[in-house]
Amino acid sequence: MAELPAPAQITNLASLLAPGLIISTIRLRAITGSVPDFKDRIFSYGLISTAYFAAATPLFHVDRGVELPGWIWSFLQYFALPVLIGIAAAYVYQHRLSYRLAEKANLHLAHHLPASWDYAFEGLPESSFLLVTLQDGTQVAGRWAKGSFASSSPSERDLLIHEMWQVGSGDEAWTPLNPRRSILICNKDVRFVEFIGANHVE
Repeated sequence: MAELPAPAQITNLASLLAPGLIISTIRLRAITGSVPDFKDRIFSYGLISTAYFAAATPLFHVDRGVELPGWIWSFLQYFALPVLIGIAAAYVYQHRLSYRLAEKANLHLAHHLPASWDYAFEGLPESSFLLVTLQDGTQVAGRWAKGSFASSSPSERDLLIHEMWQVGSGDEAWTPLNPRRSILICNKDVRFVEFIGANHVE
């Protein structure tokens, strides 16, 4: 029978994975798309922590510089710096800085999103309108207002439209339904989705 790890070993392992966990968790909050499963996340934590310690450890072993208590150095190394790196990684992701740099360097990076569903809804402005055609041919219209949501789960691509609108006939403008209402559409009911700019319906 395998022996259980000692508490000190568990603590050391947690300390080694902590930077990767912190950086990945903050970055994942900014990412659109399906979240990796637990096994893949643990592997990712290990890789990120390894890279982090390889780059950051020399900074915390400089003989000269500011003298601080050991616990403050540990706090900076295992928590504060990973938090800052996680925030920076989230910023780089949301502002597409890696793609911009790649374009300037004449490189073509594969897109991080595996599905066109996630790509279509990622960063969709609130001025956009949707026209959803259901499996039975019924059409549902609405504005992508604050509070709308498109699921990133590969198994459940449901859609929440926070503001339902009435489609005008001919050249008539679209109008919001009164009273105001939202609608949740299950993925099995969606046939296709049309995206319409606000200037096309005003």
